[in-house]
Amino acid sequence: RLHCYNSMYKPFRLNSYELFMNSIAKPVRWGIVGLGWAASDFVAPAMVKSAGSEIVACLGSTPEKTKAFAERFNIARTHKDLNALMHDPGIDAVYIALPNALHHDAVLAGAQAKKHMLCEKPFAMRADHAREMADACKKAGVILRIAHQIRMDAAVTRVREIVQSGRLGKVVAVMLERTSAMPPRKTWRLDNAQSGVMYDVGVHLLDLVQWVCGQKFVEVSAFTNPDRRDGHADDTFTVLGRLSGGGHAQVRATREVANGENNLLIEGSEATLVTSPLRWAKEHVISVRDTQGVTEERFPASAAYELQVQAFEGELSGQISNLANGDDGAYTVAVTNAILQSIDRRQIVSVVV
Repeated sequence: RLHCYNSMYKPFRLNSYELFMNSIAKPVRWGIVGLGWAASDFVAPAMVKSAGSEIVACLGSTPEKTKAFAERFNIARTHKDLNALMHDPGIDAVYIALPNALHHDAVLAGAQAKKHMLCEKPFAMRADHAREMADACKKAGVILRIAHQIRMDAAVTRVREIVQSGRLGKVVAVMLERTSAMPPRKTWRLDNAQSGVMYDVGVHLLDLVQWVCGQKFVEVSAFTNPDRRDGHADDTFTVLGRLSGGGHAQVRATREVANGENNLLIEGSEATLVTSPLRWAKEHVISVRDTQGVTEERFPASAAYELQVQAFEGELSGQISNLANGDDGAYTVAVTNAILQSIDRRQIVSVVV
């Protein structure tokens, strides 16, 4: 049998009173620190597009970059250092898009200044740093979310619903791959300690597998090309992991494949789910096959960055969203650290938190 559904799943819904309150609420006043392509090409445009957000201040790596960014997005204030931006009383929340190794100090500074934060991935380089960052934000009473925006895609959210409904039965195997363009390799991106497709894309997939399945990685084995042991930032990253429920997960991120599938496959004891390409496509299709036949659901590709900004706006008014929190981020950093150990040692490594 083939059943086709044409639907658009919404991650969260507001009632008429909430819609009214949101319409009169003041927009979130954002400060942005780190003005590279993630901020300039994706997140800042999403903030500008949202009626619930306003960019009021920014800080870049040079005065020239800061000025150009402020002019492009019509931002009123620029800052000369992180401390000044974090203590700007006109800022409600800070989007952190600094080089990866600088996230730790920035999040701690934000917690000290009582600023809510949306931090780019990877959350941190070290598991102990990630735990410190998450705990500091809890103690300060500020909202911390990690920018794993793929969670916001309607099809991905629907996959999670299906898996956690029990329709597939026990999760036996998960396979997820994603291809990526090659960003210019200069400055900090030449440092394999904080760069490579593992950090640019792979951490998204590690988070996604755990979030969709509701299970954590507990053991991992991994390797890369070029080999990280030779000091090179990787272009292909492959992980085989065991999940807390006993299932196996294979995750691959690559810049070396021109036309990858970019899909997600989940095999369960009762049914198998497979998606169409979840990247570089205008429509996403979820197919579930069991003994009764095949069902399909179709979704337009979501504007994930715009949904991420809207979700964070909702978080500040008490609406729990799909965004990864500090605890989620800290665990994914622990998984990443275990992966790095596996690459170095060429052995299976347990995830330690």
